Amino acid sequence: MILSALFGKEGTVGIDIGSNSIKVVEIEPTSRGWELVNAAVTPTPKEAIKDGVIINVVEVSHELRSMMKETGIKATGAICAISGAQVIVRQVQFPKMPEAALRKSIRYEASKYISASMEDSVVEFEILGDADEGNMNVMLVAAPREMIDSRVHVLESAGLEPLVIDVEAFALIRSLVEFSATDEFNHRTVALIDMGASHTDVNIVCKGEFALTRNIPIAGDSFTNAIKSLTGGSFEDAERQKYEMAGRGLLDQASVAEEESRIWRVVQPLVDELIREIRRSIHYYQSQFPEGSPESVVSKVILTGGTARISGMDEYMSSKLNVPTSVADIFKQSAISPGQLPPEFVAEHGLVLAVGAGLAVKELIPDSKQKAAA
Repeated sequence: MILSALFGKEGTVGIDIGSNSIKVVEIEPTSRGWELVNAAVTPTPKEAIKDGVIINVVEVSHELRSMMKETGIKATGAICAISGAQVIVRQVQFPKMPEAALRKSIRYEASKYISASMEDSVVEFEILGDADEGNMNVMLVAAPREMIDSRVHVLESAGLEPLVIDVEAFALIRSLVEFSATDEFNHRTVALIDMGASHTDVNIVCKGEFALTRNIPIAGDSFTNAIKSLTGGSFEDAERQKYEMAGRGLLDQASVAEEESRIWRVVQPLVDELIREIRRSIHYYQSQFPEGSPESVVSKVILTGGTARISGMDEYMSSKLNVPTSVADIFKQSAISPGQLPPEFVAEHGLVLAVGAGLAVKELIPDSKQKAAA
């Protein structure tokens, strides 16, 4: 891609609104390549999000305006994303037909795969290509209208033009895979595990292409609440203790102080259950291929999200899944450089900026393969 062709293009900002924090990311093409020019992270107002829907639009939009003002972001267009158990992303087969014809019948066709009310859902699709026996492969995306509308209202209340409401899985694949500094993902199957506060997303990518996404309702807040119940302290204290758990202690209890060991013992069953669900997701993906097929072999697990900052989580997950596991370092492993942002900011927040980075570059890629939800 010729970066100079994009110079002067109106800037856009990627906005990742999670239950724990709001992330704002601005990326620009420069003569040196893609650069992170601005980023900010701030806590999400308490109880502002319920079941993926932003129910406190006023406070969230106020935080968003403040973040952009403090960081000097001038972009007027914004891209946001949705995720969660209610967001359906599936590769399905429909009878071959022109895109215009499928557009007219998509709600009927989608109703065969989606249990939610069609009247209350937004449905999008992308035709991926021909399948066998007169069918075609289609990427189907559906989400509650209320979830999408709440993000549109937040962006508009913050003085921004909503350009796209994307899917977090697509944004993550964009930043970690499409923008990888190497071509390694074009030749292997990997699992991207985004460990947030309210849920964990398992995203499997085969030879650079999206293959599967699954939402698991076990994540950082599950661990924090378990610690809170054990200690009787505040949520904030439990959150701090969660990240203070000794890294090697996850595998070697002999190296852990008694208090840390006590905390780990109450968290471990939840971590193990999460890993079991991740393993089930991988096994389901593998069941779609003949035994021994190269595509079915998940050769690497990559962790992102705030909960992946628990020291030793990658080693523990690797030992349980028997798959090499590492924590993502997006601004070293991707073609996006950290630019002039302070290294300490990037080191602290890099793990939670992966989705926002994928959103920020979406409109800058004319041939982006990912489809928006709305």
